[in-house]
Amino acid sequence: MSGGLASRRNVVFGTAGLAVLVGVGASKLAGTVVRRGMPIEQLIPGRAVSEPVTLSLSGPEGAHSSLVSRRGTPFLLHVWATWCPPCRHELPALAGFMRTWGTDCPVVPVAVSSGSPDDVRAFLDRNGIVDLPTWTVDGTALKDWYRAAALAIPVTFLIDDAGRIRATAAGPLDWRSSDAVGVLHQVLAVTTA
Repeated sequence: MSGGLASRRNVVFGTAGLAVLVGVGASKLAGTVVRRGMPIEQLIPGRAVSEPVTLSLSGPEGAHSSLVSRRGTPFLLHVWATWCPPCRHELPALAGFMRTWGTDCPVVPVAVSSGSPDDVRAFLDRNGIVDLPTWTVDGTALKDWYRAAALAIPVTFLIDDAGRIRATAAGPLDWRSSDAVGVLHQVLAVTTA
């Protein structure tokens, strides 16, 4: 009988220990461990790896824009989604960065697979994220331009003055860095076709 009791006790303690380990691992996978994003200075322009960007953007109240209008000046195309936990964590810092830079900020944030521009604006309002432009892009068009069947987000593309990708940052960027604005000025200064 004592062998059966010891065996049951081992099963109970073993199961409890396994549950704790699984819980810790799951919490890390669920994004409860917050990491800083990639430093902006790691966006080092390389050779052009895409056709010039011609994506059309949709905004609230029927507004439309095309990234072709950005030609002549390098910029960052930041792709995010309302359902993406790392994106939701990164957006307040991005909005703060854009506020610090001012009206001519060279970052174009676009939501993908997140509903209409009005849905995206409602999401931003519900989450207290102000001063972030509300643009959406068609996911199929984005993947066709990038020539990928799938795209991990968030992702930021460094686009040169001819509209081509010169660097890509998969995952969040460190928008809160004290020198982020100055560093992005430096990165853009060396990003030409």
